[in-house]
Amino acid sequence: MATGIKDKVAILGMGCTRFGERWDVGAEELMVEAFAECLEDSGVAPDDIQAAWLGTCMEEINVGKSALPLTMSLRLPLIPATRTENFCASGSESFRGAVYAVASGAYDICLAMGVEKLKDTGYGGLPNPGSGL
Repeated sequence: MATGIKDKVAILGMGCTRFGERWDVGAEELMVEAFAECLEDSGVAPDDIQAAWLGTCMEEINVGKSALPLTMSLRLPLIPATRTENFCASGSESFRGAVYAVASGAYDICLAMGVEKLKDTGYGGLPNPGSGL
C-alpha cells in the first residue's frame, strides 16, 4: 500500500515578483527577480539546485517550447530542466514535478517556477474553453 510523500519533502524558500503592470520587463527578467528572492529566502546556493521545472502555458508569447529560458536566464545551464504546461495550473504542475522528484529520491533540491506574460504582445486573451485546446 502506498505510504504517500508526507514528511519526505520540504519547501525551503520562495520568491515572487513585484505585482503590477510590468511592461518594462520580459518573462526572463521576472524569473530572475523571483529566483533572487527565493535564494535569499531559502539560503540555498544556485549550485545546490539539481533540477528545475518551469510552468508556462502560452509558449508562443512567453518563453518558448522548452525550459531553456529558465536555465539560461538563471545561469543554471548544467542541470536537467523540464517545461510543464497545464493551462492555469502550469505553475502548480511544475511544483508537483519538483515535489515528486524529491520525494522519489532522484534529487535533494529542486526548483519549481511558473511564469506568464500575456499582455505585452497585443494578445487578445486566453482561448475559449470550447475551442478544443
